Amino acid sequence: MKRSKPNIPPDLEFTEDLPSLMAWSRKEEIDMENKHFKDLTLTGLDFSYLSFRGSVFENCELTDCRFEKADCRDLRFKSCNLSNNDFTDGYFNRCEFISCKMVGVDFHQAQLENICFSDSNFQYANFSKAKLKALEISLCDFSHTTFSECKLGQIQLDEVNFEAASFFKTPLKGLDFTSSQIDGLIVSIEALNGAIVSTYQAAELAKLLGLIVR
Repeated sequence: MKRSKPNIPPDLEFTEDLPSLMAWSRKEEIDMENKHFKDLTLTGLDFSYLSFRGSVFENCELTDCRFEKADCRDLRFKSCNLSNNDFTDGYFNRCEFISCKMVGVDFHQAQLENICFSDSNFQYANFSKAKLKALEISLCDFSHTTFSECKLGQIQLDEVNFEAASFFKTPLKGLDFTSSQIDGLIVSIEALNGAIVSTYQAAELAKLLGLIVR
């Protein structure tokens, strides 16, 4: 799998007043691009329908914010707390989430393509009916996360915790779980067709069939 990486200019404009920039962008209907947001602590902001391009969010705490139908391309989120944000129907392309706290985020019906999730916490997140394509996920915690009725394509996993995660009505064909933790995975037998698992994982998943493996 080849993921397209973010196209972020080397010289970004450092921006401290994000709310004012948002208001200007919304009024003028202009994208927010080539910005560096750092050490910001804000809560409850409304980013819905706004567009971000070629920018970096570093060490920012943006919690309980709304990003419905936001258009995000060529972004890097590094060491950010984005917990409980609503990304419903959002569009994300060529974005990276590195060492971020994403507990309880809602990506319902969002489209994510060419995404890197690394060393981040997505516990209790919701990806229901999302479209996920060309994703690299490593060293992340997705325990108790919901992936119901998702469309998956070209997903690469490396040491991901999917304990008690739900993949209801989400086909897992071609997905390699061998380096990941899937104890208590909630999934239908049909959806498991073509998934790649270890011998131990296969024995655990056999319990879904009511089998006792000795």
